[in-house]
Amino acid sequence: MKLLRWLLLIVLVLLVISALAAPGFIGPKVEEVWKQQVGRLQGGNSTSYQRGWFGAETNTEVGLQNGTTELHTEIHHGPVLFTSQGPRLGVIYSETRLELEQLTPELRARLENIYGRLQDSPLVLETLVTADNRVLNTLRFEPFKNTGTYGQLEFDGGEITVKTDYSGAMLDGVIDLGSLRQIRDEVEVLFTEPLKGEFQVEPGRGGKAQLQLSLLRAESDSGPVQLRNITLDLDLEILAAQTLKIVSDLQLPSVESATPIISARQQMTLPEITAADLGHYLRVLLPNPERNWAREMRPPLRLQQQLVVESHNGPVLVDADIDWKGLQRPPRHRGGSPLNQWLKPLVGTMTLSAAESALLQSPLVAQAMMLREYGLLLEKDGELQMHLEVKRGRLEVNGQDLPPDLFIMALTGRF
Repeated sequence: MKLLRWLLLIVLVLLVISALAAPGFIGPKVEEVWKQQVGRLQGGNSTSYQRGWFGAETNTEVGLQNGTTELHTEIHHGPVLFTSQGPRLGVIYSETRLELEQLTPELRARLENIYGRLQDSPLVLETLVTADNRVLNTLRFEPFKNTGTYGQLEFDGGEITVKTDYSGAMLDGVIDLGSLRQIRDEVEVLFTEPLKGEFQVEPGRGGKAQLQLSLLRAESDSGPVQLRNITLDLDLEILAAQTLKIVSDLQLPSVESATPIISARQQMTLPEITAADLGHYLRVLLPNPERNWAREMRPPLRLQQQLVVESHNGPVLVDADIDWKGLQRPPRHRGGSPLNQWLKPLVGTMTLSAAESALLQSPLVAQAMMLREYGLLLEKDGELQMHLEVKRGRLEVNGQDLPPDLFIMALTGRF
C-alpha cells in the first residue's frame, strides 16, 4: 500500500514537471510557426514577439485599404491552457484584439458609430490548437448598447466559429449572432431574432453557406413589415486567382405587411466576378443618401436573377440576365444623352410577367397603366407581360425597337 502511494506520488510529480517543462519546448516552435503564418498573410507583418516560459505576446501590423492597423495577441503555451471557456489540454491558446490606439481614423470612426466610444476591442479572435492538431478559431463580437448616428442600437453579441486541421485543407464553421434592435425617436424601426448559420470552405476551390433568421421586424415606407423563417443559401466557386462564381437563393416564405405580398424568392447567379468588384458592390448595398451612382456603377457586373413574388392578388415574376461591361469614366452629355451612353456597355434581357390584378392593385399601378396604354405592357390570358432586350445602346421592347429616352418617358408618365 505504501509502495502504491509512492508510485502515485512519483507519477504526480512527473506530471507536474512535464507540465512545467513542456512550455519551454513548445514556445520556440510556436514562435517559428507563428512567424511563418504571419508571413503568408497578405499585408501582414509581425512587428514584435516577446516569448516567455508559459506564453508570449506579439503585435502584427495589417495593411488595410486606407492605411494600416495593429493587432495584439497573447499566446499561451500548453499542455494546460486556461481559455475563456475554462481549462483545456492543448498546444496553443491565443487571444487577438485590435490595438485601439493604432486604428486608422476611418476604421475607428466606423466602429464608434456602432459601438460608441471604444474602451476595449469590440472584436476578439480566440485560437485553440489541440493535441491532435485540430484548430478552433472563434471570432467573438462583444454586445453593445449605444445611441448615435443610427439612433439607439442594441446587440446581444455573437460569435463565428471555424474548425479545421493544422493544414487548413477544409474549414467547417458555425455562425451564431444575437438579436439586434434599432430604436429611432422612441420607435422600434428594426428587430431581429438571433441569426444562425453553417458554412464549409475548401481553400482554393470554394465553399457553401446556409443562414437562417426566424424573425425580422422593421418599419418601411409602406408601414410595418414582419418576415419569418428567412433562409439564404450561398454557393461560391473559385474560378481563378481573385475571380469567383456565386449562386444565391434567398427565400422569404412568410411576409406580413401593409402590401398584398405574402412571400418572395430571389435566385441570383454571378457567373464571374473579381473579389475587388464583389467587395465594391457589397459596399454599395449599404444605405447612403448621398451616393453618386455614376461613380458607384462603373465596375463590370454580370448577373442572372429570377424573382418570384406571391401576393393576395396573384404572382409576379421577373427574370433578368445582365452583362454590364463597366465604364471607364462617368457618361458625358456630348455625343448623345447620358442614358444612351449608359446603355452602350450593356447587353441583357429582362422579362416581366404578372397577374393583371397583382400590378393594378399595387403601388406600381400608375406605371402599369401607362405602359399598357402605350402598348409596352401586353395582356395575355389575364397576365401582363413585357420583354426588354438591350444590345449595346439598342433597346427592344416586346421585339420592337424603341429609343431608350422614350421608354423612360413612358415609364415615368412624361411621354
